[in-house]
Amino acid sequence: MLLDNWNPFFDVAKTLEEFDRVFGEVGHPIGLRSVPRGTFPPINIYNQDDKAILVAEVPGLKAEDIDLTVLGDSVTLKCERQEQAAENERFYRKERPTGTFTRTVTLPDSVDPDSVKATYNNGVLKVQMEKAQEAKAKKIQVKS
Repeated sequence: MLLDNWNPFFDVAKTLEEFDRVFGEVGHPIGLRSVPRGTFPPINIYNQDDKAILVAEVPGLKAEDIDLTVLGDSVTLKCERQEQAAENERFYRKERPTGTFTRTVTLPDSVDPDSVKATYNNGVLKVQMEKAQEAKAKKIQVKS
């Protein structure tokens, strides 16, 4: 039966891949998919005691190429990864994005901007931020 192997989304997926390929060669991937592919940089955020920790993978950059801004409960990471290919090279596959990237994430609590410490080692950026005083849990003594 011809319809047993038919997938109605096959043509849509192939069309989106072709758009990404064509516009990606021009240098502007448009990412028409509903789930973003290749979001750069990938970020993990977690709590540790009274701190919020952000870890981002930003390989191929120098520490001075990373612009980090903290305001209230949001963190913005801006960086630029340069193209490293020579003019006479022709890509057969290009999966490493280049250009200027900006990611802004909202934290669950406000942080103290004066407490922020950022380290960059082996392509991994680690940002430690102490929660703002009003965001810290307070132990209340109950009197009888």
